[in-house]
Amino acid sequence: MAEKIYIRNDSGGLEPLVEERFETEELLQELIGQHPELLAGEQMRPADPLRWILIKREMPVEGWAVDHLLVDQHSRPTLVEVKRGSNREIRRNVVGQMLDYAATAASVWSERDIRQAFEESSDDPDGEIGALIGVDNEPNVDTFWEQVATNLDANRLRLLFVADEIPAELERVVKFLNEQTRDNLEVLAVEVKQYPGSFGHALVSRVIGQVDAPSSSNTRSPNLSRDELLDAFRPDVRDAMLSLLDSVTNAGGELRYRRTAITVRGRSSRWERPLYLARFYVPDGGRFEFTVDYTDGLPEELRTFQKEYVGQFSGDEFISAFNRNWGEGWVVNSDNFVKHIDLLIGRLCSALSELAEL
Repeated sequence: MAEKIYIRNDSGGLEPLVEERFETEELLQELIGQHPELLAGEQMRPADPLRWILIKREMPVEGWAVDHLLVDQHSRPTLVEVKRGSNREIRRNVVGQMLDYAATAASVWSERDIRQAFEESSDDPDGEIGALIGVDNEPNVDTFWEQVATNLDANRLRLLFVADEIPAELERVVKFLNEQTRDNLEVLAVEVKQYPGSFGHALVSRVIGQVDAPSSSNTRSPNLSRDELLDAFRPDVRDAMLSLLDSVTNAGGELRYRRTAITVRGRSSRWERPLYLARFYVPDGGRFEFTVDYTDGLPEELRTFQKEYVGQFSGDEFISAFNRNWGEGWVVNSDNFVKHIDLLIGRLCSALSELAEL
């Protein structure tokens, strides 16, 4: 039997509104994309209600697409899959699909991909971010997107299953996953029901799958300090990194210390944002990348600079090339990083100086 809610009218009587299922998944998807507040962030975090910006509908993930990619005010990416309760896939298949998206996201999406997708779809991207994080004037959007990258690198994601009816089978799986993964991965379901009436449609959301009282604080893990990151390397790598970081600072480079990586960026007066030149990852003993990001609208002089910078490494036998959808570059293992540190420092600092002069 269809559920009812009641509206009390001006005369004191009650008007029953009978639940009506969504005719298509597309209708519910459009509604979530236009009104992310229907995801009921106040139920997830009562003391710090979650808010979101829509990055993109149908965000590509290795030949597939997640229905919605959102980011909340704490820069945490949120993946949303929308189904009707009558769709049999909502029972089991959608869970494996969503976990596959989450497992793949960090390797195929970059900060640049997400930022570009948002800026292409938004009429006022900086204004939207300012409203999201509660800053009226000149929000620090670079810091916001850097934290998105940090959360993505750490697989600190939120997965939301949305339907007009959440079946018991999915509720059990969501609660189980949330108990096992809640330190980094938050998994929840949101039931959105509609009740047509003479005045319009009433919409009622309910969050399902929380396993304890939600925290009132921002639970994301903080970025690590310089010393904390350096201490994660073995001693000889740490010494080489110290030398590189000091040289980069003297050359005017910008260093960012994130949860799992140290990044190096340089600036040019010909471009409003800093450009990445290197990323040094801590896990698994260290991964040392000398990179450039593909950036739409970049002046030809800066594109030429990027090609020449990465081209310096093409004849080196101790380094391996990589190419991703967001950029390209070269990666060095920890042994060769230490062995060739003087060469690597020289190239990086020369690039920083050249970039500053452009």
